[in-house]
Amino acid sequence: MHMKKLFVIFIGCFIFSCQNEKSLELPVFQEQNLKIKNISIDSVILEKDYFSGIGFFSLGRDQIFFVDQVFSTVISYDPEGVHQGTYLGKGDGPDEQNNIHGFHPYAFDKKHVVLDNFELVVFDENFVKVTSYPIEWNYSESYQDMVNSPKGSMLGLYELDWKSKGQNTSFIVDESGSQVLLPITMSHPTLNGYISEEYYQSVAILGRYDLKKKMVIEGFGGRSDKYLEQKFVPNFDFSFFTKNKNEILVSFAIDPHIHVFGADGELVYKFGIEGVDIRKSYPKTNTIDDALDNYKLDLKKAGFYHLIYLDEANNITFRTYFPEGAGKGYSRLQIYQDKTLIGDVRVPERFRILGKIGDSYFADGVVDEINDQLGIYKFKLPTE
Repeated sequence: MHMKKLFVIFIGCFIFSCQNEKSLELPVFQEQNLKIKNISIDSVILEKDYFSGIGFFSLGRDQIFFVDQVFSTVISYDPEGVHQGTYLGKGDGPDEQNNIHGFHPYAFDKKHVVLDNFELVVFDENFVKVTSYPIEWNYSESYQDMVNSPKGSMLGLYELDWKSKGQNTSFIVDESGSQVLLPITMSHPTLNGYISEEYYQSVAILGRYDLKKKMVIEGFGGRSDKYLEQKFVPNFDFSFFTKNKNEILVSFAIDPHIHVFGADGELVYKFGIEGVDIRKSYPKTNTIDDALDNYKLDLKKAGFYHLIYLDEANNITFRTYFPEGAGKGYSRLQIYQDKTLIGDVRVPERFRILGKIGDSYFADGVVDEINDQLGIYKFKLPTE
């Protein structure tokens, strides 16, 4: 009698365990319906103001902005490419700015936000400085502990993950105006992307900055498990992110899946289809010197996924990728409706979706110092 009861309990626990394990399986959506075969792209050449040739575009309301990262200027245009004004520039005055790693117009209470070296700087609509938020990190561990026993939870080991010149370092100001999501990274002699498995298991990619406390209070967002399969490809250890209501969408360089995190930072599901003929022979390296010396060269040797943008009103997600690597003269653009791939089309090499004005999407763009041209791409999605 006791043995029968024990057997029943064992079977019940086994079934419960299997069901519980199954419930923890992460949903992965891989639907596709390729109804968009191509898109017609127009170039809008902008009225030229003096520029260095190093910078990026941003879109806000019905304005196009070009951020010149050498001169630290922001040049404004209307959707037809007519020059409206040039603002900021290097200096310490109320209408000047020395460094611009990221720029999002009208992002905070109808004001412009600049990501500087170590602070968020807020400007009004006329580009006069309103306030700034120094970026500090909330941690209590000692220096010795962080050096000798590093952990992914130690915020004192992190720094801002600025993108290289010519790219807008993404950050997202929460609709409530209480926090900002920032890209973060870690450099440590032992806990790093060159030699450490723990780095890919525990080091966060996003930081939650509290505007009231003026510090990063939490790190979250795990890396794709594709990185542990490679061991190690640190030159492809980068990602881009965007936000959809209470979800955060992250595109990792070597993962065909877009990772979707909840507001609490936990991974909820993935979706996405592998790019067309993408080259996956990623160059491996395990020293910092080799990685730095070969960074640009490595990006030319293998394909990778890049910028992600969400048209929240229409639930359309765009993701750019480079099938053969950088420098091949083209890239491709994936178009997802909800979680279903509806298009995968060839586009110019520098093609980063910025947003929408009216029924037209705009993309960064033409930055050609040699031919003295500055321009932006414009297109519409074909209708059924």
